[in-house]
Amino acid sequence: MQPPKSEICVICGVRPAETVDHVPPKGFFKGVENAQLRTVPACCTCNNGASSDDEDIRFFISAQVGKQTAATKKLWEDGAHKTILRKRKLREAFVSTAGEMTVIGEDGVPVTRVAFRVPISTYQRVFERTTRGLYFFHTGRILPAAVPVEVTILAGTPNMDNEDIRMLKVETIGEEACVYRWGVVAEDADCSLWIYRLHQTHWAMATTGAVE
Repeated sequence: MQPPKSEICVICGVRPAETVDHVPPKGFFKGVENAQLRTVPACCTCNNGASSDDEDIRFFISAQVGKQTAATKKLWEDGAHKTILRKRKLREAFVSTAGEMTVIGEDGVPVTRVAFRVPISTYQRVFERTTRGLYFFHTGRILPAAVPVEVTILAGTPNMDNEDIRMLKVETIGEEACVYRWGVVAEDADCSLWIYRLHQTHWAMATTGAVE
């Protein structure tokens, strides 16, 4: 599936689109072969200026999902582990807040996982960029810069039997590396809902506009 074209960066909605940006970030798919990653038109500022944020969030995702599969093992060994060794401040922040917590898995059974404090502002930037990019990818419309994107990290699997969630469209990138659900409110194109599942374990939600 080819993305629609735009001469304007679909992330900031202002600067000329001189390159393409991967949404979600390419680094999230280390170890996944033939992932058929999705790209959208972007300016150099939005694209090149995001690599450090992407690395940080990849580390936190990898730390949560562990090395359960061949893909997540490579995600850690070829990406996240190298990041944490190189970035001292990131390493110190992680160690100082890491602990264990119990969450409910997809099968309804409580499981113990590593818990840690994620830099919310960094997480917001990465998933706002991803959401704005995918919004354009699927609708062909640039989400206006003035429209807010609110990002929430989900502690466990959301209720997939919820009527609103069942109505969302489902997309997959790189087999189970990224599955996301999305929908745009018919009466207001600025309002949309996005639910991301990364490497089968990590969940996040984003809303645009005034979705309730």
